[in-house]
Amino acid sequence: MVADIHTAIEVRRAGRWRRVRETLASTSGGRTNELFEHPDYRIFGFLAGVRNYSRSPVIAPPRGLPADLDVVGDEFDSWRAELFATSWLTLAELQAYDYDQVFKDRRLRNGGYGAGPVHEGESDIVRLRDFLTPYFFERLTILTGLGAPDDVRIVIGFDE
Repeated sequence: MVADIHTAIEVRRAGRWRRVRETLASTSGGRTNELFEHPDYRIFGFLAGVRNYSRSPVIAPPRGLPADLDVVGDEFDSWRAELFATSWLTLAELQAYDYDQVFKDRRLRNGGYGAGPVHEGESDIVRLRDFLTPYFFERLTILTGLGAPDDVRIVIGFDE
């Protein structure tokens, strides 16, 4: 079963979190409402430990939905009841993380991203920045134009 990520982007203005409703630039050249458009278990594992077959570092364990979530009835809200591993992260947290650390990538090497870890001695040592690929950092760059890093957050959840 494939997991998918759903995201809501919020900006704090005058002390209140407000959902960003405008669409974002898509990696395919169009527009999208999702920050991460494609299922990528490397990113899922890093953001919330979901499908973390590589056993990569996790920026923070899932925190649940924020109590002050701006509910606007958009696509993210329509998925809320079905989501698991919900969490939120500020842009400041995402920017401050040490992406140059290395770890042992334990995912199976069966021509793609397999559903389980390899044995300890078979793992590759990789730098987290390379593991997450430029796509992850391109998507974070979109957030930098929305406000001060402490005033921009992503709210995430996963479905199967």
